[in-house]
Amino acid sequence: MQNRRSYRIIMTIACFVFAGLNAYRVFTGNYSTMDLILLVVFLLFGVIYLFLLFKKNEPQQ
Repeated sequence: MQNRRSYRIIMTIACFVFAGLNAYRVFTGNYSTMDLILLVVFLLFGVIYLFLLFKKNEPQQ
Protein backbone atom coordinates (compact mmCIF):
# COMPACT_ATOMS: atom_id res chain seq x y z
CA MET A 1 0.00 0.00 0.00
CA GLN A 2 1.30 3.44 -0.84
CA ASN A 3 2.43 5.85 1.84
CA ARG A 4 -0.17 8.50 2.70
CA ARG A 5 1.83 10.29 5.37
CA SER A 6 2.07 13.64 3.54
CA TYR A 7 -1.69 13.59 2.83
CA ARG A 8 -2.41 12.92 6.51
CA ILE A 9 -0.10 15.74 7.60
CA ILE A 10 -1.85 18.21 5.28
CA MET A 11 -5.30 17.07 6.39
CA THR A 12 -4.33 17.31 10.07
CA ILE A 13 -3.09 20.87 9.63
CA ALA A 14 -6.17 21.85 7.62
CA CYS A 15 -8.56 20.39 10.20
CA PHE A 16 -6.87 22.21 13.08
CA VAL A 17 -6.75 25.49 11.11
CA PHE A 18 -10.47 25.34 10.39
CA ALA A 19 -11.19 24.35 13.99
CA GLY A 20 -9.13 27.33 15.10
CA LEU A 21 -11.06 29.68 12.84
CA ASN A 22 -14.35 28.43 14.24
CA ALA A 23 -12.99 28.66 17.80
CA TYR A 24 -12.04 32.29 17.13
CA ARG A 25 -15.61 33.06 16.03
CA VAL A 26 -16.96 31.40 19.16
CA PHE A 27 -14.45 33.24 21.34
CA THR A 28 -15.36 36.65 19.89
CA GLY A 29 -19.07 35.99 20.42
CA ASN A 30 -20.07 36.23 16.75
CA TYR A 31 -21.12 32.63 16.15
CA SER A 32 -24.04 30.39 15.31
CA THR A 33 -24.87 26.80 16.17
CA MET A 34 -23.26 25.66 12.94
CA ASP A 35 -19.94 27.17 14.06
CA LEU A 36 -20.04 25.06 17.23
CA ILE A 37 -20.86 21.93 15.24
CA LEU A 38 -18.05 22.58 12.75
CA LEU A 39 -15.63 23.26 15.61
CA VAL A 40 -16.35 19.86 17.13
CA VAL A 41 -16.25 18.08 13.74
CA PHE A 42 -12.93 19.61 12.70
CA LEU A 43 -11.40 18.87 16.09
CA LEU A 44 -12.60 15.29 15.87
CA PHE A 45 -11.15 14.79 12.37
CA GLY A 46 -7.90 16.46 13.41
CA VAL A 47 -7.51 14.10 16.35
CA ILE A 48 -8.30 11.10 14.13
CA TYR A 49 -5.64 12.15 11.62
CA LEU A 50 -3.14 12.70 14.46
CA PHE A 51 -3.89 9.20 15.71
CA LEU A 52 -3.33 7.80 12.21
CA LEU A 53 -0.03 9.68 11.92
CA PHE A 54 1.40 8.44 15.19
CA LYS A 55 0.12 4.89 15.30
CA LYS A 56 2.66 2.16 14.71
CA ASN A 57 2.45 0.49 11.33
CA GLU A 58 2.20 -3.25 11.70
CA PRO A 59 4.10 -5.30 9.12
CA GLN A 60 1.89 -6.91 6.51
CA GLN A 61 2.03 -10.65 6.05
